Order: sequence, then structure tokens, then C-alpha cells
Amino acid sequence: MSITKIFLRIVIVLLIIPTTIQAQSSLNIGILKDADINEFELLSTQLKLEIEALTESGDRVTFKEVTSAWDYEVATQHLQTFFSDPNIDVIVTLGFLSSHAAANLSSYPKPVIASTILDQELQKLPVGTDQGSGIDNFSYIESWIRLKSDLLDFHNVFNFKHLAIILPQAIYEQFAPISQLLQSESDAFDVIFVPVEGGEQVSSKLPSNIDAAYVFPLIRHSQPEIEDFFAELNNQQIPSLAISGIRYLEHGATLTFTPQFSLQQMARQVALHVGKVRRGTNLAQIPIAINREIRPPVVNMEFLRKIDQFPRWEVLEDAILMNVAKIPGEELSLRHAIAIVLENNLKGKITNQDLLIAQKDVRIAQSTILPQIELSGTGAQLSQNLVEASMGQKGEFTVTGSASLKQVIYSEAAFANIAIKKLAAENVEQYNKQVTLDLVLDVSTAYISLLFAKSNLQIKNENVYTTLQNLEMAKSKEETGEGSVSDVNRWTSELNLNKIDLNDAQSKYKSAMYQLNELLNAPISSSIATPDSVDLTETIVLNQKVLAWYFNNSNLTEKYADFLIDEMYKYSPELQQLQTASKIVDRQKSMQIRQLFLPEVALIGNADQAFVREGVIANPQLPVPPPPDDITWNLGLRLSIPIFEGGRKKTELQRSEIEQDKIAWQKEDLLNKIEKGIRSNVQLMNASYKELDLSQKAAQAAEDNFRLIQNAYSLGAANVIQLIDAQNVMTRTKHMATNAYHQYILDFIHTERLQGKFSFLDADMERDMYTSRLLNYLNEEE
Repeated sequence: MSITKIFLRIVIVLLIIPTTIQAQSSLNIGILKDADINEFELLSTQLKLEIEALTESGDRVTFKEVTSAWDYEVATQHLQTFFSDPNIDVIVTLGFLSSHAAANLSSYPKPVIASTILDQELQKLPVGTDQGSGIDNFSYIESWIRLKSDLLDFHNVFNFKHLAIILPQAIYEQFAPISQLLQSESDAFDVIFVPVEGGEQVSSKLPSNIDAAYVFPLIRHSQPEIEDFFAELNNQQIPSLAISGIRYLEHGATLTFTPQFSLQQMARQVALHVGKVRRGTNLAQIPIAINREIRPPVVNMEFLRKIDQFPRWEVLEDAILMNVAKIPGEELSLRHAIAIVLENNLKGKITNQDLLIAQKDVRIAQSTILPQIELSGTGAQLSQNLVEASMGQKGEFTVTGSASLKQVIYSEAAFANIAIKKLAAENVEQYNKQVTLDLVLDVSTAYISLLFAKSNLQIKNENVYTTLQNLEMAKSKEETGEGSVSDVNRWTSELNLNKIDLNDAQSKYKSAMYQLNELLNAPISSSIATPDSVDLTETIVLNQKVLAWYFNNSNLTEKYADFLIDEMYKYSPELQQLQTASKIVDRQKSMQIRQLFLPEVALIGNADQAFVREGVIANPQLPVPPPPDDITWNLGLRLSIPIFEGGRKKTELQRSEIEQDKIAWQKEDLLNKIEKGIRSNVQLMNASYKELDLSQKAAQAAEDNFRLIQNAYSLGAANVIQLIDAQNVMTRTKHMATNAYHQYILDFIHTERLQGKFSFLDADMERDMYTSRLLNYLNEEE
């Protein structure tokens, strides 16, 4: 090998090695956390993922984590240790105390990013002319929390007099200016600070006279402890403001002004800062301040209803509403609603009384063929001349007792009356069943209508929230010159129109609740809590898979209708009432025929006893025996038959024949109507079943399209008309999807009503038998 070639290879190696070393350089990040709890662990994990995702592919990122254990001094010491550690390039703080310690340093030998600032005004954090921190090697992520303004807005909403500010002991001790900041504007109300340690029962430390609570993040309390605390506040009807945002509203807080943000958003901002530092940008030059003028209140309507304190309408006009349709209290299921209506509904009570009356009428009719015994007593004072004329048979004063007996041996009228009364009682019983079925139908319809109104209200509320987001986006674009004021005006118009729809949905939701209360015989204005998500197909449509088989074949769909018609003949109370009415007319007709030639036979008897007979005047010249002193009686058999009644019997027979014809035609008409109803409802069920999947696919596609158009609008690739159209289609298809679901359930319930029974209310054995009959009918040959 020549010397020249060796020299060239050495030069190439010397050129490549530094490049390779530079390409494989490492980035070492020190992470300081307030504590090793789940919240900081999640944020730390997300932060690592975002930094690794945004760093160059050739860089090797390492992390070193330490914790301050809720101690400000320890946090300061860890920061100094990181500064002196040559293996640390960038420092990130996680937590209010650690970030506060970082913000209070006098100098920054290495880049420091404070990711969780509590409040810029409280901590007096600087913002330079270029919107950066203006401090060499230091930057922070803007806090979404505004302690002072949120406090004043909270008072404007609820106008409280005694406010408790609940915060962790460590924050109270380390953020000394917090007392001055939050008390400086408190002339209209008293402020009481309640610092708490981890594990302490917060509610036990509250003064008895407070009427509002301002809650800091209870970072040393578990989620169950936080939920118990808010539950106690709600039970005492004390409104609460949570500065932690929507997460605490889910735990039970009433209100927040802190916009919704995620751990990913915060981690992404920190990672972007790290990436800029890696490329040589000084943290002092990285913009911090972001215009967040729009801070609409976020209200948890469920707990607002629970504390029963509703602010003025203008306060909530621009609010974002959570749980807009959720009612506190025990949730009412459909089965429970049916049980209540069958027990309490006034119409049901009336028909139950009718049945009891009909049963008593049967007993009254039966009493006519039982022995009729009557006892009577008479006391009589006669004039003397009347006594003399009686020739010793009557006294001037007489007390007598009598007993009479009548026993019907045969009476066609009596026997027919009993039979007719029994049939009438059966008719009332069938009518009672009809009323029961109608009540179940009505309450099921009202309940499902309430669920639909609730879903519609949620959709309209989500639409308003989406419009608020788009309006904020349009304002931001207009401020940066990327959009025009016409977009802002258009979104403002859309927002107000959508709020009108929301108000209409709210009124329909209340109206549906009133309707259900009327059926339940409950106070009309009382609230009804329903489950957030309930699959009625599992509890009502018991043979969903079988029905899917039917609906996938048009011939089987008709066969399913045939099966329901067969079931109707066995269970329909309307049909059974007509059949009972026909039996009543038949019995009346047979009675009228028999009365033409069959007599009424009865056993009759009578007994008398004179207990007192005074002042008897007997004529001794006349051979008249004295009246008997013992009992006198008689017993006989009476037969009676009408001979001539002016043609009444013949006319009654003719009338009965007319009634029979009428009932036959009514039965035929009823069967036609029920069959038409069953077949029509089965077709409607078939259509709504198919619409379930179609509408869900349409709603999902519309939502996906909206997200794409919204993202394109934010980038300037779509205009406002396209985004409004996509949003309207998304809202309309969501409404169609929820309407299709509830309509399918209603169609099934209406079909079951025409069948004459609700199979979903049967016992398990009866449901299994019903399913078996359904399958057998399907498998039968045509």
C-alpha cells in the first residue's frame, strides 16, 4: 500500500469520527417534581414521550428525576445540585412548589423551564417586550389559573358573604403573598383561609358559617377523599370554585374558570421549549404570554341543581355546561317507572275500583238464588169497637212476630243475571288489562321520550361548546391577520342561533319530564334522574339476534308479523272484550227464549207468633174459638210464567240478534285494524332497525369530517362556510342517530302493545317459552 493511500485513509477517518460523535450527542434533562404521586408520574411520563418525539433522531435523551417531597427548601437544593451536575443540560420543574422555587432563583447557570406556575400575578413573573421571560436561561409555561379575577367572578355568580379558601398547607406557607392577593378585593365578603395537610378530613376544618368554597388543587389528598369533600359541600348546598379545572368538576365541584387542558398539552409546550434550547435559542427569547381573554365559566349543572343555587341567566349565557341533562338523586329505570305507574297512576286506580265493583255485582246477583229470610215484629193498639167486632180474635193491644222464607228453586232470569254479571266482571277485567297495557305503553313512551330529549339536549349543548371553540379560533386568526372580522361575526351569529336551539332543547327536556311525572302521579315539577347511558335493547328487545335474522329477509319479516298476529289472538284484551260481549248477548238471548216456556219456581213460607194479646173481648154466645197462642205457619210452592207482555220478549230477541251482528262486525273491524297495525309497526321496526347502523355510520363519518375541516380551518385551508356546514351536518347526524335508536325501541314497544302483552315484563320462564315459540314459528315450513 502506498504512503499516499495510507495518508488519505487517515484523513477520511479523522473527518468522519467527529461528525459521528456530534451526530450521536446526548441530551440530559433533570426533572424536579413536588412528589412521587400518580399525577406527577403521569406528567413526567408524558413529558419524556414528547421530548423524545420532538428531538432529532440522532440524539440520545436521558432523564434524571428527583422529588422535593413537598418541601420548598429541598426543591431549591435540588436545583442547585442540578446546576453543579455536568451531566445535566436542561432542568424542568413539575409542581407548584418546585416551579415556584425555580422562579425565585437569582440566576440560572443552565436552562430552567418552570412548567407548572400557579399564577403569574401572584408570583410576579416577568414578561419581556418580545413576550419572553427576559431572564437568561429561564422560561415558564403560562398558567391557565387567574386567582384574583376568578375569585371576583365567583362572587359575581353566587354573591356569597363568607368564603373559605381551601388549599394545601405547603402552598399556604410558601406562597406568602397569596393572602394579600385574595383579600385585597374582599370588602363585600369575608375570606377565611383553611390550609390542610394530606390525609386530613377537609370538611371537618371548615367554619360553620361559610356559604362558598374556593378550592385549590388538593395535591396531597386521594381522589376518594376529594370526592367525599365535594359531596359534603353539595349536601350543605355550598357552591365551590375549583381552580384545577374540569377535572375537579368531575369530582363534584360546581364551577371553574380554568380552561380545559391536558397533560399532553403541557408536556408538548415543555418539549417545544427543550427543542428550541437544543437548537441554541435562549429561553429568555421564547414567547410565553398567550392571549387568553376568553375564559368562559364551566358549570357542572348536576351539582348546581344539587345545591339549588341558580345564578342569573346572563351569568350562564356564555358558560360551558357540563352534565347539562344529569339530575342528582336516585336514577329511575324504565322497569321502576312501570312499577310506579302501575301502583300510583290515577287511571289505573279507577279501573281497579271498577273491577272490584264488578266482582261485588256478581256476589249481589248470586244472593238472589240463596234463601231469603225476613223477620218482622208488630205492636198494635186497636179501638174498642174494632176489638168488639173481631169476636175475640184481636186484643186491644197486641205484639206479634213474623218470619218469612223464600227460596228460588228455578229462575231463568236469576240464573242468567248471575252468568251475565260474571261475564261483565270478565269484561271489566279485560278492560283493566287493556288499561294496564296502555299505561305501560304510555310510561314507556314518556320515559324513552325523556331519554331522547336528554340526548338531544346534550347534543345541542355540545354544539354550543363547539361553536365557542370555533369562535375563539376565529378571533385568534383575526388578531394575527390570518382571518377576517366577517368570520368572527358569522361565528357570533351561529353561537346565538345554537343557543336558541339549546334553549328549545332544554324546554323540551323539562316538558318530557313533566309528562312522565303526570303518569307517575308524582309532583309535576319534580326532577327525574335517568342513567347516563342505558342500553334499552338489552332490557326491552329480548330477542335482538332473532329479530336481526327476521329483518334481513323480507319474507321472514312478514312471517314475524304473522307470529305476532297469532299471539294477538291469545292475548289481545280488546279482542277478548268483544268475545265476552258476544257471550253476554248470547246468554241474554237464551234467557229470553227460555222465559217463553219455563216458569219461575220458588218455595215460600211464613210463620207468626203473638207474644202479647191484651183486652180481648169475646162473645160467649158465639161459638168462636179463641186465637191460638202458639206459632202459626204456612209453606207453599209458587210457579209463575208470563202469558202476555205486549210483545216485549219477541222484541228483545230481535234486539239480541242485532247486537250479535254488530259485535261480529266490530270484531272483524278490530282484527283488521290490529293486523294492519302489527304489520305496519313491524315494517317501521324493520326500517328503524336498519337505520340504527346507517345513522351511526353517518354520525361517525360526519364527526371525522368535521375534525378534518376544523383542523384545515385552523391552518387556513378551509373557509368558514365549509366549517359551519361540517358542524351542522355533524350535529344533524348525531340527532338522527339518537332518534333512530329511540325510535327503534318505541316501534318495538308499540308492536308489543298490539300483540296484547309485553314480553320484556314476563318472568324468565315465560320469556323463554315466548322465545321458543318465536323460533319454532320461524322454522316452520311455509
